[in-house]
Amino acid sequence: MQTMIRLVVFVLLLPFAIHAQQRVDPAKAQPFAPAQPPAALPVVDPDYSIREGDMVQMSVFNEPELAVSGRVRKDGTLQCPLIGQIRIAGLSQQAAAHAVQAAYQKDYLVNPEVNLFVSQFTVQRVTVLGQVMRPGSHDLPAEKQLSILQVLGMAGGPTRIANLKKVTVKRNINGRPETIRVDVQSMVSGDSTQVFVVREDDVITVPESLF
Repeated sequence: MQTMIRLVVFVLLLPFAIHAQQRVDPAKAQPFAPAQPPAALPVVDPDYSIREGDMVQMSVFNEPELAVSGRVRKDGTLQCPLIGQIRIAGLSQQAAAHAVQAAYQKDYLVNPEVNLFVSQFTVQRVTVLGQVMRPGSHDLPAEKQLSILQVLGMAGGPTRIANLKKVTVKRNINGRPETIRVDVQSMVSGDSTQVFVVREDDVITVPESLF
């Protein structure tokens, strides 16, 4: 009789024992996959110039009715309550805040405290042609600058027959197209400490090596 009771108890407890063995200790789970840190807000370059199409958030301390959330218009202005259109394209976030502050202080407020920041960036693109693995148009992160090495990495890197010593960059400077020659090979090898920063609408061409 006791043997029968023990057998019944063993059968009843068996599923719980199996379940306990199948549980994974969180501390031992995926030892080579570190926990992902919480997403952080992008760090904006202090010299970033506000562009047409950027989404801008503007607020004035203790004046909630003056808050604005809108895109910079094609003429480079932001529509603000009371003061109307304020041109902010081409300005840094701090300079744009000062421009709005000056406009409010001129006719409406005493020592207003204006906070202005870009909450969403318009898409910037660069074109990479020639001897790279993924030629074509690539999006640039507007909140930070990228070097030519980083952009070539976005394009999959150079092919085996790429001539990195004679890379060219076509760029509009003061409204005029210019071609800049860049020795990327010296940057890769460490012979040059130069950092060539890529700009929006640049056209980078990696030629084929003749040898």
